[in-house]
Amino acid sequence: MCNTAFLQLFDGSVKHGEHTNLSELQRSILDCEWTDCFKQNIFQQILQGNAASAERSELLSGAIAALLAFIQQNFVGPSISFLELDFPGKSNVGNLLKSDGEDLNVNIRSPELLYVCKLVFNQLISIEEEDVFDLSERIWYLRYLILYQRCLDDLTHSIYSMFDRNVEIIAKTLNEIDNQSLKIQIHIEILQGYILFKRITKSERWMKEVLQLAGIELTVEGVLGVRTKYQKNPLPQLTLRVKGLEQLDLPSSEHTNVHIQLPTILKLEDDLRLDRIKFTSEQDNTDAQLPSLIQAMVFSKLLLLIHSQPKDKLADEELEPYITSLLYQEFGPWATRTAVLFLNINQEANHKRTVDRSLKQCEELVHLMDSEVCPVAHRLSHAFISALIPRWKIKAKLGDLLVSLGMFKGALNLYLDLQIWEDVIACYNILELRHKAAEIIQQEIDKKPTVTLYCLLGDATDDIQCYRKAWESSGETSARAQRHWGNFYFARKQYVKAIPHLKKSIEINCLQESTLLRLGYAALQLEQWEEAAKAYRLYTSLESHGFESWNNLAKAYIKLGEKNRAHKILQEAIKCNFNNWKVWDNYLVVSVDTKNYEDALNAYERLMELKDKFYDQEVLEILTKVVSEGAPDANGNSSHRLTKKMLKLLGYACAKIPNNGNLYELSSRLETEDCFKKAQKLQSAYRCYTQSNSQWSKDANSCRKIIELCIELCASSLKAFLDGKEDAGKLVSLKSQLSSARLTGQGCLRAASNENWEPNTGLIEELNQIVQKLTVELTNIMNK
Repeated sequence: MCNTAFLQLFDGSVKHGEHTNLSELQRSILDCEWTDCFKQNIFQQILQGNAASAERSELLSGAIAALLAFIQQNFVGPSISFLELDFPGKSNVGNLLKSDGEDLNVNIRSPELLYVCKLVFNQLISIEEEDVFDLSERIWYLRYLILYQRCLDDLTHSIYSMFDRNVEIIAKTLNEIDNQSLKIQIHIEILQGYILFKRITKSERWMKEVLQLAGIELTVEGVLGVRTKYQKNPLPQLTLRVKGLEQLDLPSSEHTNVHIQLPTILKLEDDLRLDRIKFTSEQDNTDAQLPSLIQAMVFSKLLLLIHSQPKDKLADEELEPYITSLLYQEFGPWATRTAVLFLNINQEANHKRTVDRSLKQCEELVHLMDSEVCPVAHRLSHAFISALIPRWKIKAKLGDLLVSLGMFKGALNLYLDLQIWEDVIACYNILELRHKAAEIIQQEIDKKPTVTLYCLLGDATDDIQCYRKAWESSGETSARAQRHWGNFYFARKQYVKAIPHLKKSIEINCLQESTLLRLGYAALQLEQWEEAAKAYRLYTSLESHGFESWNNLAKAYIKLGEKNRAHKILQEAIKCNFNNWKVWDNYLVVSVDTKNYEDALNAYERLMELKDKFYDQEVLEILTKVVSEGAPDANGNSSHRLTKKMLKLLGYACAKIPNNGNLYELSSRLETEDCFKKAQKLQSAYRCYTQSNSQWSKDANSCRKIIELCIELCASSLKAFLDGKEDAGKLVSLKSQLSSARLTGQGCLRAASNENWEPNTGLIEELNQIVQKLTVELTNIMNK
């Protein structure tokens, strides 16, 4: 039976009075007394490598204390000073925490705390059988891995692999947990972990599971309201509905977080726009108060939408109701509120009427992190389901906002303080002081050379020797060094030189989306189809919502002759962007090539919707031929079954392009049973051909085509008349068609005979004979 008591720390479930069996270390954790925690012998035993005999519970408590203190120091604040942990190799702790060649962010404080967690979990997890495990240890290991990834500058495959495997193990026993709120919390933590690693498909699956578990439905609905102060007529505005709260047995946020002083959104101070949408119904203006766990659930849905949708105004509109719902909760976790405020800052930074509030709100958030307004225990409440934001990211965002408003010097000071050298270089470039950027970076290298600094010096000076130094100084293990080296050549379109470096970077750390895209593009340009397919295949496994990558992967497969794979890949591309005609055009051609004729018809229909007067003669002729002949498709089924669909498609095409004779002619080929309809379509085809080319008889080939068409028209009209002349109801229509065909034949005969093309002599005689038959039938019917 695993001990899960500490899994909901500071969430109202673990209290001194209720748990008399707590150790001294655990009591210090509840009091957030980190100095007292680190005085315990267990920490020295861990750091000295002498903890093999320590109890598992004591080891885990040590890791929990280190992890929570690390979170306070680097994420929620305020900054703390505590008893320094001393151990051999402390100065090298940064290298000990590298993952796939990626370093910890330079702004990390007290990395030895994270190192304590690493040592503990290496001992606890490595010695335990996967079939028999302690759930609490696995959950804390999950939290450590997510936090570890948040501290690195780039995603790494090693951490993701450990995270994903750990989730598989945890998932085996989730149904055995009786505590409903704990079960929901674990689901949310896993969900947010997959969002962090940009695994959208798995994130969507866990989002669905957590909603089903809680019995909650999140819907965005349109309700009448106004956005501006002078708007008289209310218009539909989006609002969030949370359904199913009544049946959910969760404590309210007032119960779990009543004493927490939440940061609030600043007033907009705009002369036109309201602070928030004002709905016509007062009930809609009153925000539903959500339990803290449900707030985390809504926040997770918000994160998923941000990472899974394209960045455009429509997507921003969909995010707004989620953000607004969370910003105006009266009670809730401090960490969730600050995370939502940060997302709102990002959203409002892109609009001229809200960018000023975004800047002020970001400044407020930066100051809030080091203020004493909110106790540490309250800041840590529900922290693991709040997508913890590193403090330096908030400061970096403040710098970005200053840049967007033209305050480059203020931003430059922030970037220098945070050692964000890429943005330092960008600021100096804007200020036309590029040489200054190189000087600053060189000064930092003189103090303490790092791989990142060498790479950035190369970017600032265009000196590839800097990348070589970065690679060598890392012991040839840095994905960043190879990435910058490859990007240098890529930017100059030297793809032959770029590819080896980009490949090497991916081999070290495959979770680099931008590098994979560059590698794939470079390989396409050099027609290295196998390399391109490999790069785009890996990219689409990471990011499945970009249609361009799917499209490029399909192109590589086509060039490799693997058209069946390309067909399936293009289906994924269409899911990502249903309105891109280029993808549909590629899908059309590949569907024809792979004998997926029904898919080809669907693609052609969609192209006619997307492109006015879309027309592809070759494709239509192929499809008409296979359908009329009943050729087997990719699954071995006869294409005769698609006759009605093909006729409908051609009918729609004729309506779109009424002067195209080929469309009517193709449609006539499918009328194998109704000669009257066939004759009518051939009549329309003849009219379109002769009207579009009045000189058709002047060329032997075009003259031959028109004569053949006219013969077929007359023959179909005659057969329709002979088969149906006993039907009094049809006789008038049949006689009219027969008469029209005779007139058409006579006109064709005159024009063709005047030119007297020798190759067409036999056809002219054949046409003359059938016109005479039409004349005889018409004479006979008139004499009756």
